[in-house]
Amino acid sequence: MLTAAIVFGLAPAALILVLGIVARGVATQHVTPRVVQYAPERTSTVLRDALLVEADRRAASAALIDLAVKRKVRLLAGSDRRDPIGVEVEPAVVFTSEELSLLDALFGADHTSTRVRRFSSDRRALTGRLKTLLLGTEDALARDGLIGERRVSWPGGALRVLAYLGMLVEALLIMFALLNNAWPALIITLIALAGTIATIFVTPPWWRKYLPPAQAKREHLAGLRRYLALAEADRLRALQSPGGAELRADAPGAAVPAGQGNGGPATTGSSLPGSAAGSADALHPSEGPPPTEPLARFHLHERLLPYAVLFGLEREWITKLRLEAAAIGTDDADFAAVTVSVADALDAAGGALELTASVGDLVDGSGEVIEGIGGLFEAFGL
Repeated sequence: MLTAAIVFGLAPAALILVLGIVARGVATQHVTPRVVQYAPERTSTVLRDALLVEADRRAASAALIDLAVKRKVRLLAGSDRRDPIGVEVEPAVVFTSEELSLLDALFGADHTSTRVRRFSSDRRALTGRLKTLLLGTEDALARDGLIGERRVSWPGGALRVLAYLGMLVEALLIMFALLNNAWPALIITLIALAGTIATIFVTPPWWRKYLPPAQAKREHLAGLRRYLALAEADRLRALQSPGGAELRADAPGAAVPAGQGNGGPATTGSSLPGSAAGSADALHPSEGPPPTEPLARFHLHERLLPYAVLFGLEREWITKLRLEAAAIGTDDADFAAVTVSVADALDAAGGALELTASVGDLVDGSGEVIEGIGGLFEAFGL
């Protein structure tokens, strides 16, 4: 009995567990950043980057927060945690097709603003719409040659089938061991059963195959995650990239190599994250004098909020932004309004993963509810 437990129970269980661990390692496709990055790539979008870092569950929430950070929508948390979160469209904004697709998924024709959305069939409908949105984004990445056209699913499927067959064999071995009072065989079979169950949890059901052109983008995102994970200014300076981190002249919150923000050499201190030297005037090109360096750094960090959500660092990053806002000490607190509204929305929703399931109505600046995708196109003149 002991020999049967080892040959038909423990050995197969150990083999498929090892194969499951190997499959997990292959699916991870880990990348190591060469330098710390301080902004996403210029042509990237939050949804596309979410799939490149395997953050599918956080993609929609991060993209919604990105709209808030870009001042295209406002997140309005209710006075009660049970109230749905309102989304208000800012006046005179222009949405991209991807952003409209996100709003359509969140506020489609079958959307309801009732608080029971979180537990009703409407949430299942929301999940289906968001899944369709991500599949469309995945297809776009495949067309660009960044990922394989099909997900890799056969290893996970095969190992799970073997695991279920193994559990059936182990159940029979346990029954025979109990009938024959073969306690050593029973213990070994139970160990084998635990290994088989572990295989089911360890083995990924599928994964994306990232192609060589995606390597640089994934390294960039890994460098951005490293930056977001840092907290103290001294550590940020210590890990400063050779290219510097001035604000890019054509997009608030982005970065260019030092010395390119103003057409000349970098000034002393311009290599600090979020430095305002030479290029901070790009933040508000038509609003008078350039902001101070701390304010420019705040805007740079605020633009990274969606990526903090992707990497699961939103709580730490919002805390950092609040500290920076307090350090600026300006009488005009309007610049910190986005951080406050996002923080309140996340608190009301119970976290980033619940944010999209907690949204209520989509309204315009007058508070009038925009109904479905037809209302979206009508409101935006499309």
